[in-house]
Amino acid sequence: GSYFDNLLTHVASWPSDSQLQRLSIVQTSPPEMSSHFAQPIVFFSLQPLAGLVSSSALRKTAHFRFSVPNRPIADAIRTPKPRLDAVTLLDLSTTSVNPNAISKTLLPQFPNLIHLILDECAIVSRATELTGEFSTLGQLCATSPIDKARSREKKLKEIAALRRTAIESASVSNPTTETSAPTQLKKSKKGRRGLAAPAFSLREKVSDNQLPVVDSSTSIGADSIILLEKIRILPTQGKLQTLCTTVFTTPTQEQIDFWQGEFAAGWTKGSRSLEAVQKRLFSSLAHHLIRLFRFATPEEQLQPKEDEMLKLPELEDLVEVTTEEFEVYLQMPIQPPRLCFGGMEGVPHVEMCGHQVSWKL
Repeated sequence: GSYFDNLLTHVASWPSDSQLQRLSIVQTSPPEMSSHFAQPIVFFSLQPLAGLVSSSALRKTAHFRFSVPNRPIADAIRTPKPRLDAVTLLDLSTTSVNPNAISKTLLPQFPNLIHLILDECAIVSRATELTGEFSTLGQLCATSPIDKARSREKKLKEIAALRRTAIESASVSNPTTETSAPTQLKKSKKGRRGLAAPAFSLREKVSDNQLPVVDSSTSIGADSIILLEKIRILPTQGKLQTLCTTVFTTPTQEQIDFWQGEFAAGWTKGSRSLEAVQKRLFSSLAHHLIRLFRFATPEEQLQPKEDEMLKLPELEDLVEVTTEEFEVYLQMPIQPPRLCFGGMEGVPHVEMCGHQVSWKL
């Protein structure tokens, strides 16, 4: 049969000034097709989708819909440098998505996401009685920024370790070279660091497309290692307002209210964990134990940096956080997103849910 993989590759090749504000790719079944037959495969591989979400053609895309029945979507859009900052409405209905994919891939990859539509994605079990599933989902969504921040910290530590190894190897292979500054690097001491942070393993192989190659002979090589080892990333709550989904059977209003309450309770629990991490970072920053950064907005990434050290390629999408700015984040109210089951027949929509917003686009 014919596949449409090249379609994704073609769109990804469009220029960055294409002004592509809405993109919708939906697989629908022919009217004559029986529901007893499996959906035809229209994409041989979803790998080209990774190239699409990394393309500058999507730099201004605000509404992104990709609906291909039962295809796992998370791995395909998990890329080191996605260009999805402008997406505020994401519709992945009918694809295969689970709660962990929402918290570890979708929310981190779409930092400005306001409406998420996951109709017929089976993000909860197919049981008619659901107890606890939406509480877990709410907690995972609220703690997603923590996972994103720690993942980035891990990559920075891996880069620092690779640079340290490169400098030490250069020193051993050429002892006559003046490498006094790099060879006198002090390794971080074990034990309490004033911040509850996991001890990440450096044994896993790091892919070349994630870690930039840096000349170990540069004058800032030693200083960059010290900086990267000291950096912590501030997790900040996302902008998600509504999450649309469906369940196995048409729910009653009583069930909907119960699930919304469960989701809000899980969200609140996760938000407390997020706040605890932020306060520990604030304490460490106040005592000058760390250098604190946050993820930059697209506009901030275009602004020049005066400090040569902050021009490192691995810091291009990060900006340093001051003590004054940090206090503002601690005061920000955190409201749980609203669940909408309006994608099911006979179920009312939540006001200004993702469905209703998409109708106006």
